[in-house]
Amino acid sequence: MKTTREVITEEFVQASLIKYLKEKGWSTCLKSAELWEHGVDIKVRNDKFARYWLIEAKGDPSLKVVSHHGVKSSSFNSALGQIITRMNRDGKRVYKYGYKYGIAFPISFRNMALKKLPFDVMDKLNLYVFFVDNTGGVEEINWKKMKTCYKLTITN
Repeated sequence: MKTTREVITEEFVQASLIKYLKEKGWSTCLKSAELWEHGVDIKVRNDKFARYWLIEAKGDPSLKVVSHHGVKSSSFNSALGQIITRMNRDGKRVYKYGYKYGIAFPISFRNMALKKLPFDVMDKLNLYVFFVDNTGGVEEINWKKMKTCYKLTITN
C-alpha cells in the first residue's frame, strides 16, 4: 500500500517564516524574494534596532521524485552553501551583532539536519535553523538547542 505525504513548498516555508518573524517583532514590511530572484530568500531588519536576518529557504521535493532523501540532502547542502556565501565579509569581528543567518526547511528535513549540522559551527557562524510544519508552525533552533538535540540523538 502506497502512502502519500503532504508537500511543503519553498513558498509556504517562506510565507510561514515571514509571519513568524513579524510576530517576533521584526519588520512589518517583510516580503520574500521570488524564486527567480538572485540573492537571499528573506532579508529583514528589526523595527527597533539595526539588526538583520538573512535566511535561505528550501521546500520538500516533489512527489514525483524517486530519491527523496537524496534531494533533501542536496537541498540542505545547497541552502547551507548559499547562506555561507552571503555572510558579511567586511573583516570586522562584530558579525554576531549586526546579522543573524538562517536556513529554513519543511519539518521533514528535521532529523537529517539535526544529524548533519554541528552546533559549534552554528555558534561560530551565528546560524539558526527553522523548521516549518504543514500548518505553518515554525520551530527555531539556535546552537544551544542544537547542542541539546545532538546529545539526545547520540544517547538514543
